[in-house]
Amino acid sequence: MLFITCVGFAATATEHIAARGYWEDKTAQATFEQAQAQQYTAFEGVLSRGYTQSATWIRLTITPPVGEDELVLRIRPVYLDEITLYDPLDTTGKPRKVGDTTNYKNNEYKSLAHTFEIPAGTQPRDVWLRLKTNSTSLMNIEAFTLDEMQDSEFNMQLTYFGVLAVIAMFMLLVLISWFNYRESLYAFFVVRQTYNFFYIAALFGLHRYFLSSVMSAPSLDLLYSWMVLSATAITLVFEYKFLQEYSSPRWTKVVWMCVLLWSMTVMVLLAAGYVSIAVKYNMVLNTVGMFLLPIFAVSTSNEKNSQSSITASLLPKKYVVGYYLSITLVLIFSVLPYLGVIKGNEFAVNGLVFFTLCSSLIMTVMMQLRANQIREAQSAFEQELLLSKKEVELEKHRREEQTHLLHMLMHELKNPLAIIDMALLAKNDLQKTSGYVSRAVGNMKSILERCVKTDKLTEGSVDVQKEQVNVNQFLHDLLVTLDHDVTQVSLEVFGALTVYTDEQYFEIMCSNLIENAVRYGDPMMPVVVQAEQQMNDARQRGVCITVSNRPSTASWPDPDRVFSKYYRSLGAEAQSGTGLGLYLVRTLARLVGGDCVYAPDDKNIRFELWLPS
Repeated sequence: MLFITCVGFAATATEHIAARGYWEDKTAQATFEQAQAQQYTAFEGVLSRGYTQSATWIRLTITPPVGEDELVLRIRPVYLDEITLYDPLDTTGKPRKVGDTTNYKNNEYKSLAHTFEIPAGTQPRDVWLRLKTNSTSLMNIEAFTLDEMQDSEFNMQLTYFGVLAVIAMFMLLVLISWFNYRESLYAFFVVRQTYNFFYIAALFGLHRYFLSSVMSAPSLDLLYSWMVLSATAITLVFEYKFLQEYSSPRWTKVVWMCVLLWSMTVMVLLAAGYVSIAVKYNMVLNTVGMFLLPIFAVSTSNEKNSQSSITASLLPKKYVVGYYLSITLVLIFSVLPYLGVIKGNEFAVNGLVFFTLCSSLIMTVMMQLRANQIREAQSAFEQELLLSKKEVELEKHRREEQTHLLHMLMHELKNPLAIIDMALLAKNDLQKTSGYVSRAVGNMKSILERCVKTDKLTEGSVDVQKEQVNVNQFLHDLLVTLDHDVTQVSLEVFGALTVYTDEQYFEIMCSNLIENAVRYGDPMMPVVVQAEQQMNDARQRGVCITVSNRPSTASWPDPDRVFSKYYRSLGAEAQSGTGLGLYLVRTLARLVGGDCVYAPDDKNIRFELWLPS
């Protein structure tokens, strides 16, 4: 992009100036005749005489092109105050002046730069220009034919608007970041870029084009001087705010205050009418600043400044140092020619434009990197917050579970303990008392075992050891173990069936389903246990074991809560139980690759346990 800018600013026409020379009129009172008789110092390219109160006379040797009647002298930059042309072929006798203090309409060829139209002539000749300005005496003079001028103007104006578009694009990019994060540094960068947009537009001469009809030329000249000083001040304040995020030695803050005070002082001088002194020492301030900024950057550290609330936004120190070294390199070749320290060139004429583009580009990239860091930090923070909320919710759930478990245990163990107490106090025979106590202890053990199994499942500390299990033999042995006769449980197995599962978990699932049905079902009706081969919804072969019973006082369970922890239907609380049996059945079934569903019909409470074979 900078290369395109360079090409756009460069002259595109054949050179028609054979020689250049200058003479410094320290009195600023010499007449044209006196100036003609002086010894001129030759120079090439761009004249660079720094800030001076003297008048500078420039002698140009014009070589006329073949077949052309007129030439156009184009003079840049636009902030030169007053330029007077003396041409021997001009016989009108009228003073011919252009410059920042003259009306834009005085341009003899309509251009954003200062122009004179002169006869081409037939022989080489000398013409003179007298420059008097409060700004730097950096001056680039080009001579074009009319066709060459049109081509060069088109290229130059295309480049001007391209540069302004790039500056505006940088501003919009960071404006988006400001909308996202609402940080003051982004807002200030947008303000700086917006100001730079208008400042560079004025540097190109657009302020004279748009405002010459409503403001006088001297007022426009003063406006531009204020824009120059303000551009320096805004840049310094932004860099100060940017570096303020980092931890810096105390001495840097003192120096910063001095620099900012310097900027305020030159503004006071400008307001008091000392235009030349103000703009000169403002440029000196730019020179001092370009050496101080890298020193400030090197002296910083990535530790959080005590005055800053931002930590995640801090860019690595090497980025910051690299940024300031880059813009310092650009400033060296643009600011020093303004002061007359080194020879001027085309780069120096547009040095402030290059500085604005370079600093804007690099800082925009840094602002985007900064935005990425903030976004990542916010994402990490939100993730940590989410995890914290989940931990709080889990802890709350765990406490609720513990409370629920304790209440359940207190309630369910109370009955067996009461039975034991009553049996021991009763004057019954020892065998009968022992039976009561034994059944009560069995209930207590069953309650505690279910709690332990549920806790292990919740923690995930279970091992699954699958093997082939003969369903026919398994169910027959289970009913014998549970001590249920055929009047209590009716067993129907269709075919020779096997399942591939964990035998211990299989026993827990089947015994819980059968015990629940026997305990809470109608005692006058048998519990029906059926086993048959069946495919699941995924077309996987397996065995479905259905346990059904007629409802009794426990009534019908809630289909939405029947497999929930601690759930017991209305009427079931009269008998001991944990509300964990069905929860264990479904959890274990899914653990071994099966499932358990509640599938009641019109008369029966039915549970279907499906396991893969």
